[in-house]
Amino acid sequence: MDELADEIAVRRLGLSPTVAAQIQRYRQAAERRTGVDLEEVISVFRLVGRRSDAALVFADAGRRAARYAARGVGRPATRTLARVSPGGMAYRLAMRGVARRALTVFGGEMEGRVMPLEITMKDPLSIAALPAGEACVFYGSAYLELLRCLTGYEDALMHERCRSRGDAVCLWRTARAAVYE
Repeated sequence: MDELADEIAVRRLGLSPTVAAQIQRYRQAAERRTGVDLEEVISVFRLVGRRSDAALVFADAGRRAARYAARGVGRPATRTLARVSPGGMAYRLAMRGVARRALTVFGGEMEGRVMPLEITMKDPLSIAALPAGEACVFYGSAYLELLRCLTGYEDALMHERCRSRGDAVCLWRTARAAVYE
């Protein structure tokens, strides 16, 4: 089944066998908890950036990476404590997990622990790979999904500043989503 699932994903995403093999190497590196060379990651960002549906691929990749990162948050005792704690304490523990994963997995620094939150990055790989900023969707989706997975946050995350526009940092800020009537 695993081989069939990989083949279906390759066809659905329109990937070449080379890219599919590269994805498999990344999965194995993640399982072994070894890193991937930064130049190789930048080349993948560039490769995806050439696709006509690059924004969708970056957004999906960010969400998937965040869900994977969220599964690894904290020690089992910390996760159990967060589940059985009163609302305020559970929320603080969850926000600490978001901040820790945002920094260690994605390189984003989270300011504050109450809404509105700000997450900044000085040198995101997305800008190193695609200086026009089109790959920043990856990070925005990842941070939003981390918030959703760990705290139940369901509003928006706005990319307010971007290195591609000459700003000093890329900045994402939480915002209340407009209510539809």
